[in-house]
Amino acid sequence: MKLPVLTVDECAPVLRALAEPIRLRIISALREGPLSVNEVTSRLGVKQYQASRHLAALHEIGVLTRERAGKRVLYGLSEQVRRDLGDAPTVELGCCRVCVE
Repeated sequence: MKLPVLTVDECAPVLRALAEPIRLRIISALREGPLSVNEVTSRLGVKQYQASRHLAALHEIGVLTRERAGKRVLYGLSEQVRRDLGDAPTVELGCCRVCVE
């Protein structure tokens, strides 16, 4: 399943959300599987409030899913992004492809 082709107005918010290098690093880290905020902070060496803010932005544009696991919230790549990533380190956005190596 491919994403629909986005118009310029639809694409701009997605590209803005991905303009932060930390967000691309989060996507790359989540390729191995779902992580909690604490696991993301540990892997990327960022503060918890930073990780939470970036995870929320990625969730808002549909790149990430959130799932409760007891007291923790696990973030994972959405089904569409996982499918698009496959073995290649790219994300198909409907308006362009982004490399997340």
